[in-house]
Amino acid sequence: MKPVRAVLLLSLLTTTFAGSALAQDNSRTLLMQWLADPDVYKENDDLFFLTGTGNGVLIPLYESNDLTAFRFKRDYNPSAADPTYDYCFLWAPDLSKVGSVYQLHFSGHRVPNGAACPPSGQEVTTFVATAPDLNLVFGVPQPINANTTWPRTTTGTACLPQGCNRNIRIDSATFNDGADRWLFYVWFQNGNNISSFKQSAPGTVYNHAGPAVFATPAYEEGINEAPELFKRDGRYYMVFSGGWYNSQYAMYYVMADSIPELTRARAVRRQSLPLKNSAGRLVQSHGHNVIVERRGEYFNIFHQGAFDSAGNLTSRSTYKQRVAFKPDGAMTSLNQVSVRWNRLAGYSYSLDVVLKNGSVVGPCTSVVLLGQANKTVFDGVCRSAGDRVVTKGEIAAFRLFYSNNNVWGPSVEKAYDGISDDVSLKLPGGVTPFVDLEWSEEETLAQYSIDVQRRDTGAWIGPCIGVGAVNKSLSWSYTGRCDTPGINVPFSNIQAFRVCSAVNGDWARARCGAAAYDGRALHSRINIP
Repeated sequence: MKPVRAVLLLSLLTTTFAGSALAQDNSRTLLMQWLADPDVYKENDDLFFLTGTGNGVLIPLYESNDLTAFRFKRDYNPSAADPTYDYCFLWAPDLSKVGSVYQLHFSGHRVPNGAACPPSGQEVTTFVATAPDLNLVFGVPQPINANTTWPRTTTGTACLPQGCNRNIRIDSATFNDGADRWLFYVWFQNGNNISSFKQSAPGTVYNHAGPAVFATPAYEEGINEAPELFKRDGRYYMVFSGGWYNSQYAMYYVMADSIPELTRARAVRRQSLPLKNSAGRLVQSHGHNVIVERRGEYFNIFHQGAFDSAGNLTSRSTYKQRVAFKPDGAMTSLNQVSVRWNRLAGYSYSLDVVLKNGSVVGPCTSVVLLGQANKTVFDGVCRSAGDRVVTKGEIAAFRLFYSNNNVWGPSVEKAYDGISDDVSLKLPGGVTPFVDLEWSEEETLAQYSIDVQRRDTGAWIGPCIGVGAVNKSLSWSYTGRCDTPGINVPFSNIQAFRVCSAVNGDWARARCGAAAYDGRALHSRINIP
């Protein structure tokens, strides 16, 4: 039995960003209650259309002039539009435009008029309907690439003779790269997988993600789905979701210089974490997102799952949250902040969050959880404050208390912009315990090594951390020792960090990037030109 995602029928930083995050509203806002699997089509900066999974029989369409307030436009009922067939279990529509014609792709089941829907022995598949203008009155659904050997609409449960990745099952997404139009879709084999083809050359299929082709971590539960594409500053991005919709559902993405390179052979970056309470039960999940640009600002439109006290999914609704970009093009995450602080010998720590409304959630992460650690990842749940959920956009500052005798008086505070992924706090008299290094991703399959430049002599130690340790990772926590030569280089004696990359072990042609270091900072981001 294929692991088809069931349809939920509810009633129904310190980093530099493009633009000033401090001057913007970074709050998470509700766009449409009960709407899941959102897709947004942009006609222009003053006209947007939102669609998604509704009640499983109708596909709702909404419009907005500001990407904030959406009004109902109409429902699309494919059963009413088609005199021959009925459709049910409709989800994950994609709205797009080809020339002057509007297209609506959607997943669902199709049966003859009046027949039971869904029928036994039929698998979900994808259809497309068209509308001639912005009234969005869509006509009779049509199969994709019918009567061909190309990827196509198929209602049977078996894989096609040309391969399972020719079965267009669910979560279709269209993208125009300026030269060609692409169709991305999900197919089933050992789980959910993502592939695509150019509409000018549909015989060539590109596999992007999923357990049938790539190794996937256990927390993705064999599910890679909901692909969406966008392009910014010459880079292509594919966002997708992993995990079961009622379980570990979360958002991920890959970046590349071309669409065929958008695969799991690249770095898979996490965009969200499902929230769990102190008992380990799910509180909130996020997924099936699309990135939308308006007047130079980018927004993540996604559905948010809500769970009851037993960890059971109760509803999904569509939200919007601003996203910013780091110098290497990586996006800020939805709900993760790496909080770091320097070390005072013998001291323990407790973390509060100061909200924009002036209130304080404290302790958000108490000494029981932090102990003498010098960093933590805030993920949106204050587990020491009754599992209170706090979004990044609500936070005005992080406040860290420190004590060596369990008397919690002294503290330091760092203002927060509501969007960054990194915050460092400076304790008076503290010492640097580590430097978390991050760097830009180079060619697919590139490997990396780390050098340090001594402050006392200006000489480079290279490699300080060799390729055998770093391999394809894009981050490393340097703790004061160069493992490869086996020598200690204290933070105070480091003038710069350098990261070099090579493909197939060709270090004679390595590409390197360096960043100056002040001997105290806890975090450094390096861009490789």
